[in-house]
Order: sequence, then structure tokens, then C-alpha cells
Amino acid sequence: DGSFITEAHVTARVGGRKRKWANFSYWASELNEFNTGWTFINGTCGGARGSGSFQFGLAGQKRCEELEVHTTFSTATCTVGNWTVTIRGNHVFNWISGPAHRLDLAFGGRGDWASRLRPHGIIGQSFSSLSPRHGKTDEYPSAGRVRTSAMAEGAIDGEAAMYEVAGPHGTVF
Repeated sequence: DGSFITEAHVTARVGGRKRKWANFSYWASELNEFNTGWTFINGTCGGARGSGSFQFGLAGQKRCEELEVHTTFSTATCTVGNWTVTIRGNHVFNWISGPAHRLDLAFGGRGDWASRLRPHGIIGQSFSSLSPRHGKTDEYPSAGRVRTSAMAEGAIDGEAAMYEVAGPHGTVF
């Protein structure tokens, strides 16, 4: 037994002095049997609903000040500043029950961006040091089932529950 990431939410302050919010979400539940779709990305530019809202899927793109999101097939790539987030939708192979699609995430930082801005949170901590941070991992048997128990203990400051936010675009933990 384990878990998959089925939603990914990105929030960024953009626009220089305007300091407006740009948000976007990727929803694995919107992927179809061909592992693509027309509405798996949605978001807002400027924190506004309505005219600032957007939704797209296959071959879509949106720019909100310095944040840019574009998709190819079931992959979304978001760049803002020196950060890149790549989100790939995929099938849950050997699916029995639960979500039929999952999301695989990759994060990248260029230059000295991370060291200057002191990133925080579960993902940000991996960019705040030149040394790797190793934590608890699960041991997988060669056959049978395993129940996931590792929650990054030892690789993050504190416990995973300390980083839970109130909603998809929450920034307070």
C-alpha cells in the first residue's frame, strides 16, 4: 500500500513591485485513458477569478508576468525566476483501485538563486544546502505488498505534518 501525488499546486509572487499572486494547479484526475486531456491545468493570474482565470491541457500555455506554464502531451513545465518545476502525468500501472493517474514532479534551480533566497518547506530544503539530505526510506521486499511508512524523517527539519497547508495554494505552514 502506498500513495501517489495526484494534484500539484504552484504559487508564486510575480510582477515585481505589483507583488501579485500567480497560481496554477495540475489535476491528475483530468487525464484520460490516453494520458492526456484538455483541462488538467487551471489557475489564476493576479489572484483574480474571472478575467485572470485560465484552464488548458494538451499544448497549452500561459504567461503571468515572469511565471510561465506550458504543456506538451501530459507534461507541464513551469518556470519562474531561476526555478523550473516539471510535472508529468502518468498512469498508475497495475492499477487495482483508487486514482488511475499519478503525477511525477521534478524541481530545478539555476545559478545561486536558492542560496540567496533561503528556500523553505519540504522541497525547498533540498536546495538550501550543497550537501544531500538523506532521510528514512522504506524497504521493499522482492515479492508481496509493502505499506509505505517513510515520510522524509531525517531529511527535513521537523516532521512532514508540520508542512501541511490549509488549501491548494496555501503559503502558511
